[in-house]
Amino acid sequence: MSEEQIQRDNAPEKRRQHPLVWLLMVFLAWWLWPSSAPPPPERILPAGWSHFCHGDQIRGLALDKDHLWVGGLFGLKRYDWRECQETSASIATPPVNLVRIEALLVDPAGNLWVAHEKGLLRLDPQGFWHDHTADMPDPKVMALCWSRQNELWVGTWRGVAVLSPEGKWRHYRAADGLPGELVRAISADSAGGIWIGSYISPAGGLLHWSAESKVVYTTENLLAHANVAALFEDSFGRMWVGTGFFDRGGVTLFPDWKKGDLSTIEIMRQADGLAGNKGRSFFEDRDNIIWIGSELDGLTRVARDGSLSVIRESDGLIGNEIMCMLQDPAGNLWLGQEKGLCRIASSSLAIFR
Repeated sequence: MSEEQIQRDNAPEKRRQHPLVWLLMVFLAWWLWPSSAPPPPERILPAGWSHFCHGDQIRGLALDKDHLWVGGLFGLKRYDWRECQETSASIATPPVNLVRIEALLVDPAGNLWVAHEKGLLRLDPQGFWHDHTADMPDPKVMALCWSRQNELWVGTWRGVAVLSPEGKWRHYRAADGLPGELVRAISADSAGGIWIGSYISPAGGLLHWSAESKVVYTTENLLAHANVAALFEDSFGRMWVGTGFFDRGGVTLFPDWKKGDLSTIEIMRQADGLAGNKGRSFFEDRDNIIWIGSELDGLTRVARDGSLSVIRESDGLIGNEIMCMLQDPAGNLWLGQEKGLCRIASSSLAIFR
């Protein structure tokens, strides 16, 4: 017997592979093969529109001379609003890790107040940080407001803290008249009062605190929703109240609150022309146009004649949620969104007129 015949006789019997086994092997090879997804196509924005901080959720904006302060889940950034260049590298290192910034405020003395998930910080004009977390009723800080009495009002997870001009702190809780201790919005009005919005549905609501009285508004007396997310008084003295939860809620407008007239209160929802049901943010530009940011559905422009128009991501926004807004001295509109920072040049705002 030849050597070749011996090798064939002693070789193990070859087994035929089932076709499904081959298909599985081909699928695993395709799945494990190193590859990278093709880059998304470059988005072409309308003239005068710009996007920054891509992918970052922007919850707070503040303006200080040459600086635009930007706060969000990533922490704190700073931009030269004229040149649209980031200048964050020269900011002093904060004493705590800044995550999930909820609000920013620059006071008349030039201090930058930073409300974040773990406390309250202040960056003074000389560039030094100060930690005021120990002065809060709860470390989770969500709202900031500067009153006509030169007091800083701070909304937290468990009540309100107020800093007097003399540097003394005082606290207010439910026992002091708050409709709910989780305070997400605070606004000072032109008559010297304070509006405080809680965010604890189905309880909660809105408190108007003036020298004369404390009045609580709920869904039982014309508030669109018990969760108050935003408050704003425009130049005509009307108070705008943004309420809701995800796709529910609405905007309540108090046109004649100074007169004590509640009969003119108006509730606006998506069915009435708003971009979305939840009112997430407000702003009035220098042309007296009111901008209403929604939670999920884009931006509403309220013209001086009361007509409404809607702007969405398909029109140039970086996303459809607008959390905060401001306008720089050159008239450019900045929008803090859940997907980044959007800037609309003043020249481009003219097309909406």
